Amino acid sequence: MWRNMVTSLIEHGRIRTTEAKAKELRGFAEKTITKAIRVADIVAKDADARSTEEKTRLVHAVRVAGRMVRGRDQLHKLFHEVAPQLTSRPGGYTRITKVGPRPGDAAPMAYVEIIFGN
Repeated sequence: MWRNMVTSLIEHGRIRTTEAKAKELRGFAEKTITKAIRVADIVAKDADARSTEEKTRLVHAVRVAGRMVRGRDQLHKLFHEVAPQLTSRPGGYTRITKVGPRPGDAAPMAYVEIIFGN
């Protein structure tokens, strides 16, 4: 479930879920985004300009992030679109916004979104 939620968060930028799931999801999403940010400088380089060590670090980071992110398109988006926008941010890549109770069972709902601005 957490893998699917992290994948959806990266794909859509914002998802709606219960508050309890949102709070738990934040940790998984933050760790995955951090792995992509740590190699953002390598991703920005031309593929031919990368050293062997940089290639190894990049492959390892993609594989580790791939454990949490399902789908090649979402993994590509994480490393090429999301991470470069968040490199200047020291942490706290997600935001939880409470939106009130769910109509059916009154469970508290919240939006989890990736913060792209400063």
